[in-house]
Amino acid sequence: MSVSIKALEKSYQKNKVLKGINLEIEKGELFVILGFSGSGKTTLLRCIAGLEEIDSGKIFIDNEDVTNLHPSKRGVAMVFQNYVLYPHKTVYENLLMPVEDKKDAKIKIDEISKALGIGDLLNRYPSQLSGGQQQRVALARALIKNPKVLLLDEPLSNIDAPQRISARRFIKDLQRKESITTIYVTHDQIEAMALADRIAVMKDGKILQVGTPEEVYNEPKDEFVASFIGDPPMLILDGNLFNVHGKIGLRVEDIEIDTHGKYEGEVIDVEFINGKYLIYVRYNNKEIRGYSDRKFNEGEKVKFSIKKYRVF
Repeated sequence: MSVSIKALEKSYQKNKVLKGINLEIEKGELFVILGFSGSGKTTLLRCIAGLEEIDSGKIFIDNEDVTNLHPSKRGVAMVFQNYVLYPHKTVYENLLMPVEDKKDAKIKIDEISKALGIGDLLNRYPSQLSGGQQQRVALARALIKNPKVLLLDEPLSNIDAPQRISARRFIKDLQRKESITTIYVTHDQIEAMALADRIAVMKDGKILQVGTPEEVYNEPKDEFVASFIGDPPMLILDGNLFNVHGKIGLRVEDIEIDTHGKYEGEVIDVEFINGKYLIYVRYNNKEIRGYSDRKFNEGEKVKFSIKKYRVF
């Protein structure tokens, strides 16, 4: 179902956390809200779920005004960062709670546990599960209610780094298969880029930019988005260094380091990343970064060229 947020405001005492949030999330979309800690992204998710009372604005789910509806009446399910599984209950009992008044509860549990690969865990307690297994149980408990909207708050933050790639793939495949409108909150821009149909970048309670991963990466609207997105992030420099008026943004892949470029600098550091060398070059007392297939030594003179840049 679609989600529409209109002029949403939320404060805690005198601290305004959400400042006029407007968002349109399409049916079946995997929409990621990306921002640093304290940007307001989790508060926004909790407002959509009905767990926080808003100061002003409107929230619509499938064109229905749910602003004042109880959380249980909104047709949403939320997976929290720490999963919030009941430690004294087995996996089966955790899954039963949302549907215990349904005649087909056992059938639903069997179906969802089989689909998520946790059928052999039903008699275990949360303390007996890995982080990845707990994540799947939390997702199963959220999905068993057939929610209109799935809300995910940093669901992979407690999973070891090697498991995150498969966990991301799992969530994306599940979301696509079930066509669930999903709003996913994270501070990890790599995670956001890998998962999202569209991304909303948040800072200080405001939405700075909404777009596809490609749009946010290639066409950042301001310096914050440019320097936040990307690994390494876009480098913001005074354009006068290269005879360009205003500030310019340089992606590391747009700098070509070789022996015949237009500009010359000195190598100050080298990192080997994903089969390439990331070369840090000092040019006019500023740092430039670019990839090279060749390893250069610190202190060595190198030339570089700029394939493209963005003006701010």
